[in-house]
Amino acid sequence: MQKRWVIKKELDKEKALSLAKKLNLSPLSIQFLYNRGIAEDKVEEFFHPSLKDLHNPFLMKGMKTATQRIMKAVSHKEKILIYGDYDVDGITATSVLLLFLRELGLSGYFYIPQRMDEGYGLNNEAIKKIAREGINLVITCDCGISSVKEIEYAKTLGLEVIVTDHHQVKKDLPPSLATINPHQPDCPYPFKDLAGVGVAFKLVQALAQEVSQKNLNIQKYLDLVAMGTIADVVSLRDENRVIVKLGLQYLEETSNIGLKALMNVVSLSGEKIKENNVGFVLAPRLNACGRLSLAKKGVKLFLSTSSEEAFSLAKALDEENRKRQQIERRMRKEAEKLLPKRKEDRVIIISKKDWHEGVIGLVASYIREKYFRPAIVFSSNGKTAKGSARSIPNFPIFDALKKCEDLLINFGGHKMAAGMKISVDNIEKLRKRINEVAKETISPEDLVPSYYIDACVNLDDLDEDFFDKLKCFPPYGPGNPPPLLLAKKISILSSLQTIGKGGVKMILGSDKGKNKFEGIVFGSNNGGRKFSENSKKIDIVFTPKINKWRGKKNYQIEIKDWRGKKDERIIEKD
Repeated sequence: MQKRWVIKKELDKEKALSLAKKLNLSPLSIQFLYNRGIAEDKVEEFFHPSLKDLHNPFLMKGMKTATQRIMKAVSHKEKILIYGDYDVDGITATSVLLLFLRELGLSGYFYIPQRMDEGYGLNNEAIKKIAREGINLVITCDCGISSVKEIEYAKTLGLEVIVTDHHQVKKDLPPSLATINPHQPDCPYPFKDLAGVGVAFKLVQALAQEVSQKNLNIQKYLDLVAMGTIADVVSLRDENRVIVKLGLQYLEETSNIGLKALMNVVSLSGEKIKENNVGFVLAPRLNACGRLSLAKKGVKLFLSTSSEEAFSLAKALDEENRKRQQIERRMRKEAEKLLPKRKEDRVIIISKKDWHEGVIGLVASYIREKYFRPAIVFSSNGKTAKGSARSIPNFPIFDALKKCEDLLINFGGHKMAAGMKISVDNIEKLRKRINEVAKETISPEDLVPSYYIDACVNLDDLDEDFFDKLKCFPPYGPGNPPPLLLAKKISILSSLQTIGKGGVKMILGSDKGKNKFEGIVFGSNNGGRKFSENSKKIDIVFTPKINKWRGKKNYQIEIKDWRGKKDERIIEKD
């Protein structure tokens, strides 16, 4: 699918030059900051975030009540159970709270439901078991905001429940002792985009302030908090940037035995850890146990005090991830055959009997990425089906599902992803209804993927100082994408060298320019189009990169897309 090229609005040149001089940055770096909405007084915080940039946790509604109750439980040695979700966000949130409670001298317990048998969130059978164990207090992680009836039932059994969650609120808040969720009504907390583990960490931060011990070091939990935050694909701005930037540093030198074992299994020990290592290597192995078997393996890994046990668990997670990959490949092929022929549908909905419920979300992501349409994938079993949705930027899927709520048994989620349960008889009704909603809210342009370009440059603009400042912009992710540049009339100055699966490497430069760069194109880019050594002049959209190999530093440009003389692609202004 051909992508639009959209150049972002350029900052006034005089202002850019003035700021560049004042902040000792290049005008190009100033443009990057402007495009990301970073104000002048926030540049230092953006480049060098620290724990002092975290907001006061007690600004979050419900935090004071929650901490007082937990401190009472600590002083009376009560039994506390952490009830988590089965994805990486829930696993890390559960682990962080448990590790901290143990540091306070409390033997905390945990429960994570089995995806296939119990489904997402609190359920009455689990609550019954928990009450029988003599638990006094339950704290949810990454779930609970929609568990109104389940928490009402827990209260009848004498259980008190504190909810920590980050998902969107439907109508009624649960009747919990305290609810900690920045999305709840009247919550004054200034940052709303925390992951579930981020909300759990704010509770840890608040508890640490209440404890008289001064030797508590909550920074050591940032490795797990960063992992859950990256895995949940939330905006890497504000507090999330602080968490991830610092957390990646702690991840490299983690003291967590389980995390060390996992990094050893995937050959990341001793390496500089980047956000991609977490998102595409570590996180999938944790998610695999929640998708295929029991997510409690992930929690056990992070709680482990034995190197031997941790290594065994890490190996098991790695093997489960291989199985998940095999299942996903098969389901992708099957999904392609089921794709609707209705081109007018703006939301793709497919369903198949007995598809693996733990993998349907990955298939929905695959369809969304390939066809750039919101996608809902159902696995049916008898009269009901479970579904997983993934969306595109201009179509908040949670809001769309709210308009179809009468057709659903239950649902939950946020702007870009959601889960649901539905009667099989209502799937076709949902397709029609949600596509009516989509026609009102999604324009044809919204269904064309776009490259939003930071600036049009000459390759000579990319000097050593530019690349040096570039090191301050990661970690990259939603809200802070890698810089994307446009350079025109670029020549291929060398023969093409094949790299990887369908990728190529070459030397690029302009006729009068001094700078020459190693250009790389990976096989997945550009819809299968191939470079030709006969290409005299091409326009390229690319991301500048610093590549280090065997101690040598090399400046590269990774080409995302290009056009030649015969291409009719229009460059648009934002």
